[in-house]
Amino acid sequence: MKNNNKWIAIISVILGILFPFIIFVTAVEGAVFDKTFFMQQMQANDVVENTGIYPDDMKLVVDEILSFLKGDRADFDIQARLTQKNPKQELAYVSIFNQKEITHMVDVRDLFQFFLALRDIALAAALILFVVLLEQDPAAIIKSLFYGSAIYLGIFIIIGGCFIFNFDASFTLFHKLFFSNNLWLMDPATDRIIWIVPEPFFFNLISRMVIYTLVPLGVTTAMTGTVLYWKRKKNRLYL
Repeated sequence: MKNNNKWIAIISVILGILFPFIIFVTAVEGAVFDKTFFMQQMQANDVVENTGIYPDDMKLVVDEILSFLKGDRADFDIQARLTQKNPKQELAYVSIFNQKEITHMVDVRDLFQFFLALRDIALAAALILFVVLLEQDPAAIIKSLFYGSAIYLGIFIIIGGCFIFNFDASFTLFHKLFFSNNLWLMDPATDRIIWIVPEPFFFNLISRMVIYTLVPLGVTTAMTGTVLYWKRKKNRLYL
């Protein structure tokens, strides 16, 4: 009996870790692949004017960037037309990113795809653990989701606060932790990608990621916490 309780406890802890991770990566995926948000940011940050990309091609560029991040496009050598001083001159499609930008975006895509694959594995594992607990000890599921969500809720609030109050330092730390090179250090004079996704874009994107993570974790914490509260209150009445 003790061994069984021990395994249930271990499974509960693992499920409590996997659930918030799945929520977080899914939130990141939802925020990154929101094309409407992407296009709104292009307009808000004057991307067409700052990059010189022909206005009619901006939607195509966004489509290709998202396609690349999804893994549907093999390379990041995206081509578009650039506005020119002579309006009568025919516009030709040219590569809008240099080799440094292309290499860095390959690193970004690989990192993103790695976490998506890890999320899928975590989801499969979580479903198996959920079924096991459902058969062995359904009450353990509530405790697992409550403590896992509550702990990660606090962690993500802290992380979100760091980005809000010191975005530059947090953004730099993130890149140093997840990238083994300095290709992420872009030059506005030579690297067009920094104009397409400038700091305001990343601030708003990360804000959405945090919100998309906090809302489901907050709801889960509130619901499971309420269940645990009434269960304990009920048990006390019968003591």
